[in-house]
Amino acid sequence: MSRLRLHEQEGLLPEQINPDHWPMVDTESLSEEERQIFNNRKAAVMMYLKREGSHEDIKQVTTIDQQNLRRLIKRCMSIDENGVVWGFRALIPYKKVKPYQLNLLTVERNERRKTGEFNLLLETYPDIKDLIDDLYLGRNRRSLEPAMTPKSIHKRFIEECRRKEISHTSYPFNTAWMGYRALRRYLNRLGYAYFGKAVSRYGQDAETRARHTGEGEQNHPSTLIPFQKVQFDSHRIDGFFCVEIKTPEGDLVTKILERFWILTLIDVATRNILGYSISLSREVSASDVMHCVRNAVLPHRKIKLSIDGLSYNDVGGFPSEIFPETASWAVWDVICFDNAKAHLANLVKERLKNLIGCVTNLGPVALPMRRGLIERFFKTLEEAGFHRLPNTTGSNPDDPRRKNPEKNAVKWRITYEHLKELVDVMISNYNGTPHGGIYHQAPLELLEKRTKNGLLPRRLEEDKRSEMLFLQTTIKRTVRGSLTSGKKPYIQFEGVEYRSDKLAHSAHLINQEVTLHVNVDDIRTIKVFLEDGSEFGYLTAAGKWSLTPHSLTTRRAINSLALRKLIHYTTWDDPIFVYTDYLMKNALKGNKRAINKVTSVQEAAVKEPIDAPEEQTQVINEAKVHNEALEKAREMTKRQQHQNEVDHYEQMLSRFKTKSL
Repeated sequence: MSRLRLHEQEGLLPEQINPDHWPMVDTESLSEEERQIFNNRKAAVMMYLKREGSHEDIKQVTTIDQQNLRRLIKRCMSIDENGVVWGFRALIPYKKVKPYQLNLLTVERNERRKTGEFNLLLETYPDIKDLIDDLYLGRNRRSLEPAMTPKSIHKRFIEECRRKEISHTSYPFNTAWMGYRALRRYLNRLGYAYFGKAVSRYGQDAETRARHTGEGEQNHPSTLIPFQKVQFDSHRIDGFFCVEIKTPEGDLVTKILERFWILTLIDVATRNILGYSISLSREVSASDVMHCVRNAVLPHRKIKLSIDGLSYNDVGGFPSEIFPETASWAVWDVICFDNAKAHLANLVKERLKNLIGCVTNLGPVALPMRRGLIERFFKTLEEAGFHRLPNTTGSNPDDPRRKNPEKNAVKWRITYEHLKELVDVMISNYNGTPHGGIYHQAPLELLEKRTKNGLLPRRLEEDKRSEMLFLQTTIKRTVRGSLTSGKKPYIQFEGVEYRSDKLAHSAHLINQEVTLHVNVDDIRTIKVFLEDGSEFGYLTAAGKWSLTPHSLTTRRAINSLALRKLIHYTTWDDPIFVYTDYLMKNALKGNKRAINKVTSVQEAAVKEPIDAPEEQTQVINEAKVHNEALEKAREMTKRQQHQNEVDHYEQMLSRFKTKSL
């Protein structure tokens, strides 16, 4: 074939003819002998294509004759399995450019070698190939086995060969392993060819990851502005912790808490942990999410430490604590989290939109890799913290670090209070530790650089800077009351009447619909707005419901138990105390879920809001005074009744003595 005919073959692509477009080769990875052979081949091909001398000249310079040169050029111009020209890669010594095909007619064929026999068998019997593919990839319901093993597939393969009446002197029956090794190699290639389908053999997580990651545009625009985008997620802590519960007799008993959750928010731009919260619930709720959001926005306060040797690093802290002028009350533009039910709750969606003013990015289901930063932080938190404790459960039931975690928690008195101190210190120190993902800068250090360069985060408006607003939801209710029965106006909410002196003198509002602003974290009071949007004022829960702080979840739990007649309380009983006593009895029996609830209720009962409005505080104090007065009146009445009974008894006794004399 002449030089001109070699260039002008029909069907050749421009990149096949032009060596400037050919893929290159890193010759440093070749041995000295292979590098010499490759360089000679490349020089010969380039001299031929650039017309730098005759065939004799090329052979004299590179030792490659005309016939071998044409073979090398054809190899370079061929197309690989991905549709790319082989180019200079085809000049690498011993490089396979096309798959091996068995030629039964060749004279030099070695009868002892079975290379190519398996592929020839599949070409001869395409239905056997289809059977193998279907069994391995789980297609066409060829088998009910979820993930068929290669040994099982080989058994079906041999059965099919026998059904085809293949001679026992033919392949695969004439081999020691009956084609098993060739089948294994074929299955490996098949798995790579159908990667997305083959990974389903290794579980749902692997299939989901293969289906949704690793394709398309991977270089997303970098997030530079602090607080522009944050990631949120929750993680069940790998450890057991204990609490001390006081029995009705006054004794302290140590009990183990059920494993609970930590919720965190991380800034994508700087890797700072903005805030966190701990939930003792079995599952994360909407209020738990908003607790975390609130803690991320409010100025952070250090915890008073009681663990010997535990301390905050000087370079650590929370952004709102270290940079109060810029990071305190700072809010974000986009929040990324998954499709958990708590994240889809109306409270979360409404507060994020109307209070924070951010966009919600709900990632795909069961794809934690879409929120890789927060997931990586949880791994760091566990490996550097909880997994080092004697009460750790490890990362799985077979983890060697898991050695009687419940027993160790009680033995070493690793309490829930200790956990809160550990978490606060670990996260604070994390923010001051250099991070590989941001070129080994500390998150706080990077935040300081960005803010000094003018990349300032958006801050919450002054009129919205209230702790109460983060857990506030809006509810419609109708004012109840009756002129005929003489019942003064009130509002019914979650099984409890809410009243105030102002509402009692507003009979004209009866049967009118009003809007309630309810703080689900403390529902002792609710704020009322009229139909035209004007503020009416605060209402207080009737009776002893107004004494002890309690959440909407706690109220509903009490109402449910009362409806099932598992607890009972009178007008003179504090329902929260009755509920706590009920949980205490279950907790003393070893019910871990009850222990978590007792701890959660007790924490809520002692917590008071930092920035409660003066009017709300006033109505709560008035309710307390009113209940105290009623309690004193009741005690006086009881004492008077007791005294009357004693006087009556003494009178009867004196009359009896007089008659006896």
